[in-house]
Amino acid sequence: MPKSAKLSGIKSLRCYTIPEAADVTGVSDRTIRAWIKQGLMAMTDERPTLVRGDALISYIQGQRQGRKSRLSPDEFYCLKCRAARKPAGGLVDCETDGTRAKLTALCETCDTIMHKPIAHERVVILANVFDVTLRGEAPETPDTRSETTARNRH
Repeated sequence: MPKSAKLSGIKSLRCYTIPEAADVTGVSDRTIRAWIKQGLMAMTDERPTLVRGDALISYIQGQRQGRKSRLSPDEFYCLKCRAARKPAGGLVDCETDGTRAKLTALCETCDTIMHKPIAHERVVILANVFDVTLRGEAPETPDTRSETTARNRH
């Protein structure tokens, strides 16, 4: 079974029994019953218990939104602390490849290694906030790109 429920097969205007809801979402019957206890709207007055498709979709989407964590540009997400944290001492390593860059830092609270993917253009901006150590090819700024293309033409 997948870790997260699938939304793609749920029809919003259909009612599902618990086994049908479990099958269409890719989770177990036990999970659907737990969701009903946690607040998933279901018709439990008669047997079999029915769950409306639109209620199932909105419940799963609500769960997903509840797990999201918004980060400011100077924060990383620490998997051990399960919270947004700033890098210890403002020290960040930056590895670049192609169009992406990956920032690596230590959590200021628990010293766990944290990672954050960013676009090349943002490395220059974050260098003003953090003490960044670059590894790999240096990101090109717009001025550098125009000089490079001018040199290649001649």
